Amino acid sequence: MKAGAGDQGSPPCFLRFPRPVRVVSGAEAELKCVVLGEPPPTVVWEKGGQPLAASERLSFPADGAEHGLLLTGALPTDAGVYVCRARNAAGEAYAAAAVTVLEPPCAEPEPQPAERPLPPPGAGEGAPVFLTGPRSQWVLRGTEVVLACQAGGLPAPTLSWEKDGMALDEVWESGHFALEPGRAEGGGGVSLALRIRAARLPDSGVYVCHARNALGHAQAGALLQVSQLPESPPEDPDEAPEPVVEPLKCAPKTFWVNEGKHAKFRCYVMGKPEPEIEWLWEGRPLLPDRRRLMYRDRDGGFVLKVLYCQARDRGLYVCAARNSAGQTLSAVQLHVKEPRLRFSKPLQDVEGREHGIAVLECKVPNSRIPTAWFREDQRLLPCRKYEQIEEGTVRRLIIHRLKADDDGVYLCEMRGRVRTVANVTVKGPILKRLPRKLDVLEGENAVLLVETREAGVEGRWSRDGEDLPTTCQSSSGHMHALVLPGVTREDAGEVTFSLGNSRTTTLLRVKCVKHSPPGPPVLAEMFKGRKNVVLLTWKPPEPAPETPFIYRLERQKVGSEDWVQCFSVEKAGAVEVPGDCVPSEGDYCFRICSVSEHGRSPHVVFHGSAHLVPTARLVAGLKDVQVYDGEDAVFSLILSTIIQGTWFLNGEELKGTEPEGQVGPGALRYCVEHNGPQHRLTLQAVKHQDSGALVGFSCPGVQDSAALTIQESPVHILSPQDKVSLTFTTLERVVLTCELSRVDFPASWYKDGQKVEESESLVVKMDGRKHRLILPAAEVRDSGEFECRTEGVSAFFSITVRDPPVHILDPREHVFVHAITSECVVLTCEVDREDAPVHWYKDGQEVEDSDIMVLENEGPHRRLVLPATQPSDGGEFQCVAGDERAYFTVNITDVSSWIVYPSGKVYVAAVRLERVVLTCELCRPWAEVRWTKDGEEVVESPARLLQKEDTIRRLVLPAVQLEDSGEYLCEIDDESASFTVTVTESYQSQDSSNNNPELCILLKRPKTRRLWSRFPPWRRAAGAE
Repeated sequence: MKAGAGDQGSPPCFLRFPRPVRVVSGAEAELKCVVLGEPPPTVVWEKGGQPLAASERLSFPADGAEHGLLLTGALPTDAGVYVCRARNAAGEAYAAAAVTVLEPPCAEPEPQPAERPLPPPGAGEGAPVFLTGPRSQWVLRGTEVVLACQAGGLPAPTLSWEKDGMALDEVWESGHFALEPGRAEGGGGVSLALRIRAARLPDSGVYVCHARNALGHAQAGALLQVSQLPESPPEDPDEAPEPVVEPLKCAPKTFWVNEGKHAKFRCYVMGKPEPEIEWLWEGRPLLPDRRRLMYRDRDGGFVLKVLYCQARDRGLYVCAARNSAGQTLSAVQLHVKEPRLRFSKPLQDVEGREHGIAVLECKVPNSRIPTAWFREDQRLLPCRKYEQIEEGTVRRLIIHRLKADDDGVYLCEMRGRVRTVANVTVKGPILKRLPRKLDVLEGENAVLLVETREAGVEGRWSRDGEDLPTTCQSSSGHMHALVLPGVTREDAGEVTFSLGNSRTTTLLRVKCVKHSPPGPPVLAEMFKGRKNVVLLTWKPPEPAPETPFIYRLERQKVGSEDWVQCFSVEKAGAVEVPGDCVPSEGDYCFRICSVSEHGRSPHVVFHGSAHLVPTARLVAGLKDVQVYDGEDAVFSLILSTIIQGTWFLNGEELKGTEPEGQVGPGALRYCVEHNGPQHRLTLQAVKHQDSGALVGFSCPGVQDSAALTIQESPVHILSPQDKVSLTFTTLERVVLTCELSRVDFPASWYKDGQKVEESESLVVKMDGRKHRLILPAAEVRDSGEFECRTEGVSAFFSITVRDPPVHILDPREHVFVHAITSECVVLTCEVDREDAPVHWYKDGQEVEDSDIMVLENEGPHRRLVLPATQPSDGGEFQCVAGDERAYFTVNITDVSSWIVYPSGKVYVAAVRLERVVLTCELCRPWAEVRWTKDGEEVVESPARLLQKEDTIRRLVLPAVQLEDSGEYLCEIDDESASFTVTVTESYQSQDSSNNNPELCILLKRPKTRRLWSRFPPWRRAAGAE
């Protein structure tokens, strides 16, 4: 075998493989895949080893990396395996998928399965297809069971049965079952019936019928449930039952579990015939329910799992195993450790009807104890579905709009994971719902069971909203089963059983099985008998992998650390690697590995190395170059591989060892570049005398040349001779002038390489030899590189437009602001331009607009607003505008009280007609107070005067009357100052010698006069306004 070219790039790789499709005859079948590679691969579809061509019924749609095969009006002869093969220069890859074409169902009413026709002989081969699958059954112990299946296909498939993934002869003795092959009437397929004589309890399980032929494999499954004959319950349920097994001969094991935790018992029993297992609790047979799960694990062990153990679950648990050879027992004594802190009233089991409500109620020891509600392991949050109520020590959960999936175990949990548990039973058309989730390993069988209230009803099975095939569904009486044999990742999803308006759902999760990668190839050898070719041989891995695999060959250039894939091959043997497979000349090593869908094997290195030289060919050759006097002339070519070459100028070799050089003293300068397969020669600033020069390139297998022509420029630039750099401020007028040597000669203006368009903000004028570009009012966005370009020559201008400097008008000095918590503080800075940007900083960090720090712009004023200050909002603030800064220091005081005086209750005694002044001092002058008397607000009148002076608030009674006696309050927010005023006709005390008609309640301590800004009472401001 000879390998293809291995140039730089990547071989084809499938990102999405085509999937098998099954269609009815006459329908449309489509295969799709996504394949990438560099260069993009060529995709060919094949069938039976022959390439397919487009026709009226067959097309190959492609969209970028997605490639498809579309077959319209499918016929039975179209069935088979289709291969998508992708090739490019770096390698090859392929993927395959089967198309199955089924005959449409017969139009006659209720056709029998045997009447479904197969494709006639000679019409084309097809993979196996089940015509009828086995049906799930629920039987009593001792019943004879027959499971039958019928399958078709060309060639005729071979049928076989297995139980729970094991061959029947590994599970049973030969006399317990019989296989009865047959053929349907009219030759419509082959059938195989499994007859089980006198079914035993261990016969329960999943039975799968496999159909295989040379073109594929199909499988169909069914569930068999064998139950014990029903026993009459005892008249007195509390009466101790008679022992059903012999007494224990040794003391049982002891197992402790905390209340609310799970207890798991595992019993591993072997024997032939397979033993029957029965679990007992305190001598009574146990039946599975919501909190007692019985199943068999993947290792063959029998498991009893008690969920959320309660005190009532303690006792002796026995695993009893029997077969015709005898019996054995294994026992565990379960103890449940109760917590110190317990629920005062635990939950009780409740029942509810579908679409109704269910109420769960318990009591905690203390009303302050927090609780949480769970449905099994799922935390329930308060919502319209789950209403959660706390009333003192009572905790109540109300479940609204009950449905089948609400049936289950509910828990209320206190701190320390102390739990109380109850069952919620939902009565409706569905008695036994699906589990909330089901985890199955890839390749295992998935079984889902539903029990309905009424027998013989028809339900609907669906996955992610799409109906599931009837071949995997069975019903018998009240039981409905869905059996998915050999599940794959495509089977995962949300599986739902619907019966009228009632439904139950489970999440089917398929976990991937870890497979081992294939073994490495063996006996890898290298032979170098021919020049510039190496022969590589190897043998297949030992033992041979079970899954399809390919070989991947990689190369490494000696001295490099990188391995690069050459190509992939499907069969072991020998492969020749020529020099065309390497990108550049050198010594190469090779290694090989086996690759399958489960991974790759370790690499096997071929001993030794081989010297290979790629054969170059011209991909893009040299072209003649025409430039103006003084410009650079660039010659380039692209080869098919990476290889060194030599440049020539007028027959003189240019030194390739130096990136830059000069042809003779004072002569033409040049630059040589080599980047991968591309070679470039640049002749710098060519002159008129260089016109007619001949440039050549030479390497093994390639000779190419091109000529240089110098065009004389029809015009040249008088000014500016050099690049001009100018700086302007915004709104300035900018004029760029370029003077040419010819009058009225056309020229074009460019900005940053793009041709400019005239507008009100950019004007282009031509006046004789002068070309002008005018910006009437320059803006910052006008900055850039401008070019006046004419025939072969250009003048360049670098323009920078900046905003004029910004100046801060106010404040000019450091501003100090004092405020209390919850006050609004406004820092204001005035600049000399309304559009000038500013930045605010707090303690050196830039401030961003937020709810706690609001940035405002109003004309030339820039404000930082602290709406409700806290002590943490204090600090050093700066307003930065250009190169100038304004400084603010904000101090926030945490004030616990608005009222400074009086601090306690004041008692005032007065004589009728005296003047009484009630005085209250606040911590802020702008605070508003409310005066009340005996709970009613005081309204200002000539007899009651309300005065406000700085931080002082007064209530003046110019001439008190007897009815003015009472309780006076000065209120602000949640604080108040209390005054008790008592008015009498005359003083009762004889010591009273004060005949002053005015009685004032004044401050007893000196005050400091405070000055405040005259701003609204809800904001404190600093700076200019």
